[in-house]
Amino acid sequence: HGPDDLHSPEHWRLDEKIARAAFVACISDYCRAQAMLASERRHWDRLHVVHCGIDSARYDVPTRGPGARLLFIGRLAAVKGLPVLFEALAMARLRRPDLTLTLIGDGPERRTLEAEARDLGLSDATRFVGYKSQDDVAKALLDADLLVLPSFAEGVPVVLMEAMAAQLPVVATRVAGVPELVNDGESGLLVAAGDVTGLARAILQMLADPARMARMGAAGRAKVSNDFNVMTEAAWLGILFCSVNAGGPRPGKRPTPEGLT
Repeated sequence: HGPDDLHSPEHWRLDEKIARAAFVACISDYCRAQAMLASERRHWDRLHVVHCGIDSARYDVPTRGPGARLLFIGRLAAVKGLPVLFEALAMARLRRPDLTLTLIGDGPERRTLEAEARDLGLSDATRFVGYKSQDDVAKALLDADLLVLPSFAEGVPVVLMEAMAAQLPVVATRVAGVPELVNDGESGLLVAAGDVTGLARAILQMLADPARMARMGAAGRAKVSNDFNVMTEAAWLGILFCSVNAGGPRPGKRPTPEGLT
């Protein structure tokens, strides 16, 4: 899944776990490549890509107008890159003083991050609202104009899938499996991790063109519905279990569309 287990494969003994496994479900091509790196070549045929998935129908699609409400959802921890987002927000507010940021989530860095936001003069522009239920998160996605995820490391974030299902355009960092979910320039914008200027620029570019944001939102929902559908991925996982149990030929990395009908 990652990212921690992929960053320390020796510690987690991925080589031995893969050697003993009947098959391995990797959440992305990136994850599979890292598993290949950690394992013997003769075991690569047991590495399959099974996406995490969601039910897009759970998420309403609002009619959004021009706005400047940014949203972050995730743990308040170092890996999420929030100091970069705060600096980018302060930079972007020089041109768009109406920009605001709501942060959903909690974690070990909360007090430090709250102090950092104050030090950057962002007290009136940031709201730390703590942990919220899945229903509350779904409502927050309807009230926002742009989801921003400035992480240094990720797997394939479900929060991005949820935002895209709600036709909320996203700005995220180009790390791990994120580019397999977000098509840069089509369903969102991707920037280099740690790039304050690039993140500020992407946020301003997005909010300056509501029509483009609407197109990206629609493309994002289509992407999630087609490639990260929880029912489709569950069916594929079922095929893997049945195939191994029957002792037949191993399926490929991913199923053909006909294989899930």
